[in-house]
Amino acid sequence: MMRRNLWIASAIAVVVVMTGLLVYGSYISAQYQMEALQTAAHEQWLQLEGAIRRWADATPQLETAMAPVAKQDRMVLDTLASARQTVHQARDPQAVIDASRALDEALNGAMAVGLSDPVLQKDAQFHTLRERLRQMRVRVAQDRERYNESLRNYNVFISEFPNSIWARIAGFGPDHRFFPRTAGES
Repeated sequence: MMRRNLWIASAIAVVVVMTGLLVYGSYISAQYQMEALQTAAHEQWLQLEGAIRRWADATPQLETAMAPVAKQDRMVLDTLASARQTVHQARDPQAVIDASRALDEALNGAMAVGLSDPVLQKDAQFHTLRERLRQMRVRVAQDRERYNESLRNYNVFISEFPNSIWARIAGFGPDHRFFPRTAGES
């Protein structure tokens, strides 16, 4: 009888230890995955931020090309210069997102002025700059989609059971700094 009780107690102890190891392994695995997903989102953010800053850096050439013909629309060029400066002064993600929107709006205004001017319509440099800025806008949009996707992956992972429990224990929370599409995109 004593031997049977000892055997049952040993079996229960083995089951408890194995369950504890499985739970601990699940926690460690989830923690590594959360860190990897968070790092991936941060890397995508850095990629996006760099693309936005390069896009802003290309605007002085447009301002120079438009300056002789945009004297009556100087406010458009001033708005563009101000938007570029705001991009470079932005330090946190929300400020960069807001500055990017302002840059996009300023570029749309500058392009509208440029396309309505007969001199600029014939200027090859203006068309080359316009195409370059369009390509940069596409690159920003692609990087933004990758960034948003990495945030979605992270947020979904930490919201699923049992990861939601492990996320709370390890101090991981949702990240809602999504970068919405701009008005000029479909």
